[in-house]
Amino acid sequence: MSKQTMREHMNERFGKKNNVLSYYPPLPNSLNIELNNTCNQKCEFCGFHGKYKSWDFVPSRLSFDFVKRILEEAKRLGIGEKEVGFYLSGEVFLYPDFPEVIRYAKNLGFKYTFITTNGAFATPDKAKAVLDAGLDSIRFSVNAADREMYRTIHGTDDFDEVVKNITFIHDYIQDHNLNVATSISCVVTKKQGPNLKDEIKKIFIDKVDDILFIPVILSKLSDMKNAKEEFGINNDENMIINKDYKCPILFNTMYINSDGYVIPCCDAPYSQYYVYDLNKKLDLEEAWYSEGYQRLREIFVDNADDTGTICADCILRYKGVEGLSID
Repeated sequence: MSKQTMREHMNERFGKKNNVLSYYPPLPNSLNIELNNTCNQKCEFCGFHGKYKSWDFVPSRLSFDFVKRILEEAKRLGIGEKEVGFYLSGEVFLYPDFPEVIRYAKNLGFKYTFITTNGAFATPDKAKAVLDAGLDSIRFSVNAADREMYRTIHGTDDFDEVVKNITFIHDYIQDHNLNVATSISCVVTKKQGPNLKDEIKKIFIDKVDDILFIPVILSKLSDMKNAKEEFGINNDENMIINKDYKCPILFNTMYINSDGYVIPCCDAPYSQYYVYDLNKKLDLEEAWYSEGYQRLREIFVDNADDTGTICADCILRYKGVEGLSID
């Protein structure tokens, strides 16, 4: 399989129109499993771990045995045949059995595995173990171009280590002729200054396959007014609900969080938004056609009322969102 950068992955996942608008779409070919929800950093704009987070954080982690059962069930049903990601709100390199998870997924025959990481714990020993296990793609989240700003944005003094780790991973991939795609994503706010993009490119352009700059998107934070002012977000009069938008995620991707719940999307790790509890019954097909999913799909199939759902405030449903495209 040729390399697929995270830009290509995201464009394919979110950019294509979904033609299967049905209460009973085919089983999803994309699967995301959050192994753990803990993180070693506190990025300022992160709704899960940052200073404006709006939820009561309770650390959780899926057991390796439970993850294996999920992967076995998914493989049996054909779920995740296109891709399996291991990310959501936590840092995946904190999961003790992470290399074993990748190896198990690849041995089962899953074609494409990918992760997002801040890279601070992707040390040479840990990185080698995961790369040798068969990981196909890594996206590094790096939101500053120098040590001082990194400490401000990420809440930790990890910048130098992150650069070293990314450099090592690049060299290891090249030296061992591995078919692993690497990317950097950088969330852009007014705090990092006007030269951020040039500075990031100068440091990393020869260390990864692609660099994505993503405008900060704030959602469900505890103090939206101050957060918008701090990060330079202006209310846009064009940001109104687009009734023609059809969410592809509810029809092609399954998310499982570290509590063992099937959830609608990456914006909904909270327990109150789950659509199915795999702890009670590990049945991914039943989960995919569950009442919880049907309630959300009717918003896009039959233009049903979205009051009280995770979809009500989704940024992707707004006209004007084109201005927030990835650079």
